[in-house]
Amino acid sequence: MYPRFPREFENAPANVVTYHSGKSVLAFYKIMQMVPKTEGFLTEHTLVFIIRGSKTIHLGDQVIAAKANELILLKRGAYFMSTFLAEKDGFSALMLCLDDQFLKSFVAEHTDLRSVTSSADHARMLVSCSREILTVRDSVLQYIQHPHENTSKLLQLKLEELFLLLLAGEYKIPFLHFLQQLFDKSDDALEITIKANLLKPFALQDYAKLCGLSLSSFKREFARIFKTAPKEWINNERLLHANRLLETTPKNVNEVAFECGFENVSYFIKCYKARFGYTPKEATRSKTATI
Repeated sequence: MYPRFPREFENAPANVVTYHSGKSVLAFYKIMQMVPKTEGFLTEHTLVFIIRGSKTIHLGDQVIAAKANELILLKRGAYFMSTFLAEKDGFSALMLCLDDQFLKSFVAEHTDLRSVTSSADHARMLVSCSREILTVRDSVLQYIQHPHENTSKLLQLKLEELFLLLLAGEYKIPFLHFLQQLFDKSDDALEITIKANLLKPFALQDYAKLCGLSLSSFKREFARIFKTAPKEWINNERLLHANRLLETTPKNVNEVAFECGFENVSYFIKCYKARFGYTPKEATRSKTATI
């Protein structure tokens, strides 16, 4: 299973310092050398400050290349691959995984998103940090590394200060679009989100998180829009795609299973046989026989 962040920080290695502020998880991590490409899934809306070195994040067809003193903003549900390029002093970054309640409270108090349009293009941002934003970043680092009894409250204030600075500067408009994208629960947004992430190895809880809904609300809204249960519809679409791959490409059963969002090959084979009446292996043999 692909790593889920911030849950992956629960067993943080020695090079990661974590702190919980409310339900938000703030993690400072440092890597001393070049590391191979890693991948994972964000279960919360996330901000990443690059402090030293550079980081390249692959989000589907999009690539974000960030260097020191830049800030990346990502909507939850981002399924990413990334590489870190260390300087002689290593690579370091500050990662902020944000609580929904904090975001909703901030939006309610400081913005009016009713007239702001939303699209998938606004689900990530790259910001070149001003001196004021860097000051906030450094304060957050100090609080994480040297916590005391009021650290949690101070960190909440620092997060609010960061967002107010983004609203006050040159990034105001794209930041408003980013915030709107976080809370867009329209039928179109839900349908686009599901179809855009159909082949990723997500459970229903992941899809619910991605849509900003509880699991029960997600199931109810999905059934209303698609006229069927989410697990049934998602599995059927994945299996149809898998069938096309098996019939038209040289990929083996394992490759097709993973490409279609099935992390358990045995489960994939069971579902495939129940849907088509024969196994994936038999499908590949049938293709070979017709060549």
